[in-house]
Amino acid sequence: MKIAGIKQILGLGTIKNIKDIRDKVQRALNNPVELSNLLCKDFNIRMTENSRWLTYEVANNEATFEPEEVYDSYAVGGVDLSSTTDLTCATCLVVKGGTKFVLQQYFIPSAYLEHKIKDDKIPYDIWEQQGYVTVCEGSKVNYSDVTEWFLKLNNEYEISTAFIGYDPWNSNYWIDEMKAVGFEMIEVRQGAKTMSNPMKQLEADLLDKKVNYNNNPVLRWCLTNTEVKRDENDNIRPVKGKKQRARIDGAVSLIIAYCVLFEKMNDYISLQGE
Repeated sequence: MKIAGIKQILGLGTIKNIKDIRDKVQRALNNPVELSNLLCKDFNIRMTENSRWLTYEVANNEATFEPEEVYDSYAVGGVDLSSTTDLTCATCLVVKGGTKFVLQQYFIPSAYLEHKIKDDKIPYDIWEQQGYVTVCEGSKVNYSDVTEWFLKLNNEYEISTAFIGYDPWNSNYWIDEMKAVGFEMIEVRQGAKTMSNPMKQLEADLLDKKVNYNNNPVLRWCLTNTEVKRDENDNIRPVKGKKQRARIDGAVSLIIAYCVLFEKMNDYISLQGE
């Protein structure tokens, strides 16, 4: 494989060698973040502030699973709450046998449904029929519907979501409601310091097809919409791209669940061993 722009590679033949560069190029072929790092650090090509996170090939996983495969399990959760017009997404993450099984539910207010279908050109009505989206009555998402979804997982599938992550913005009374019914809530702020390592682990797991999200088209759409903002220390956080219709709520909710898994891994493993 020939490497274009080889004269631009900084330090080649001194601190870097051709094999290392070839290996990096190979890894970068299906990984936008690796590609950004390679172009900036090794080829001295200035990148834009935000960059695409995942290719479709990395984000896509058509594997499915039956409820029985995650029945009677402990889980961690993540929730990305909306204000009015955006999606709210709740995520339940079960780790079994090296695979991370993802269950998600999306919530949208009925007052905006028709507008969103026409304006976003996204089939929210079809996704509702398929069970991925809950339409809440009125002009706001009813956060109690999110609570009921987590309770339903427990009641119907005996999935006990031990820890649930949330962004403290716009979540006041709902957190009290969740605590009142027995959930342990973990604050997760949406910054690079908190999200970078979990996000990079999620990226690696998606690349290795270790994340089985039951071929959920809404999550796949959110993952491919997500861009990353990088700081001077190579820490990343998710950001929405310039496309007005793009939604990233499902990706953010899953990243929050990964943040909880990072923080509570030892406790989660202990629960699984009971």
